[in-house]
Amino acid sequence: MINPCFAGWRLRGRGRVSALLLAMSVLVTGCDGETPIMIGAVLPLSGPGVSVGQDIRDGLDLAIERVNDRGGVNGRPLVLSVQDGAGGPQAAWDAILAGDQEPLLTVAGTSSVAVALKPLAEDRERILFGLVATAPALTEGAEWVFRYWLTAEQELPIMTSVLPDDVGGVAVYYLDDAYGQSVYGNVREVFTGTEVVVTGVPFAPADTAFGAVVEAGQGADVAVVVGFASHIRGVLAALKDSGFPGVIVSTTAAALPEVVSDPVSDDVLVAAPAIFNLSFRFADDVKRLYESLHGRPFNQYVANGYDFIIMLAGLLDGTPADRDALREQLRKGFVYSGVFGNVTLPAGAHDIAFPLFPARIRDGEIVYR
Repeated sequence: MINPCFAGWRLRGRGRVSALLLAMSVLVTGCDGETPIMIGAVLPLSGPGVSVGQDIRDGLDLAIERVNDRGGVNGRPLVLSVQDGAGGPQAAWDAILAGDQEPLLTVAGTSSVAVALKPLAEDRERILFGLVATAPALTEGAEWVFRYWLTAEQELPIMTSVLPDDVGGVAVYYLDDAYGQSVYGNVREVFTGTEVVVTGVPFAPADTAFGAVVEAGQGADVAVVVGFASHIRGVLAALKDSGFPGVIVSTTAAALPEVVSDPVSDDVLVAAPAIFNLSFRFADDVKRLYESLHGRPFNQYVANGYDFIIMLAGLLDGTPADRDALREQLRKGFVYSGVFGNVTLPAGAHDIAFPLFPARIRDGEIVYR
């Protein structure tokens, strides 16, 4: 049943608009005068990662509306304050923290944004959660920083499990950021001590032409492609144009609908979450709701934002919504069942991952092995 007191409670924006709305939000409370629970979000809402940031934001929004429609958390509505972190993550986070109400925690989307905010979170003793943030460095040695997403190390075994036994050379075409560098480093580590030659070919976030990039990796019989969806499609197109005869492998990002539906991705091997498997029922409800509201395909980035809020609401249910209490709950660990299936945060750990499966893109669909 929809709670009319909390329906529509959300907040998003950038710069002055966000600050104004935030100031207004604390003047409005639930039916019983309860103060909202503020969630901050620093997301890439411009530049090459804009689609990732928008998808995470839409997932956060959808879950917050659902939680608030059901009465909020312990009678308190959730409110989201969003800032664009593409141009400067620290300034974006400072803008959120400068509001009239400090957020319970802040989420950071993508490795570049999250890794940039990590030292600030640790110094300020503020909870930071990385979403769609794969770089292992994000949670290494962390006290206040957590992740709900996969690391490059968790993706790699799935990716390498589909490689032929007689690999001679591997070219890693990677986005030159924290995530891409970590994947390249992990691929090199996998083949250390073998005769396999690993060649790293980085490209810039703003790159749109990949002919010269692909040419730099010539001679390999396996291509590993790492980047945002636009980069992956561009590199795949260049590989097809060059007549590359070998095996092409890509990351979880290649399972995005806009990549899968592009003919250049046909026969590419990917590491995919179960949400695209028609026999997997965990995500059906939210998938239908999202697609009816937005008119575009549901994906793993939307799922990550959505599932994080539902998970957080469950953790806060019946407990104080304060920073120290939440951090203590996170330190104790938990088991959670959501849109990706069953996930676990072990006691003392900082990474929440979800299952991945080897798959192949064929005729615009993901075919699981």
